[in-house]
Amino acid sequence: MRAVIKLLLLSLLTFAATFAARRVFFWDVMPVSWSEDPSPTGALMTAYLLLSLENVAAAVAAIALVVGLALWIGGRPRAGAPSQSSNIVPGS
Repeated sequence: MRAVIKLLLLSLLTFAATFAARRVFFWDVMPVSWSEDPSPTGALMTAYLLLSLENVAAAVAAIALVVGLALWIGGRPRAGAPSQSSNIVPGS
């Protein structure tokens, strides 16, 4: 469970860093039509790279959250289930 939490936090940190970098440094970069002034190619490729990393980090965070919730729900004791710490010896 600890590994899932670490993965979730790392992916959220990556998402936040790429989102902030894209918004701070490449806020005005976007593909445009031929009639407008184009953005520099390097800036456009970097903005798309940051957006791709942002999307991958968001997907990994979502998957880690689902897996973590499944492990947490699956590991909880169910109502009516016998306790594993009973000292009753069968047949006595």
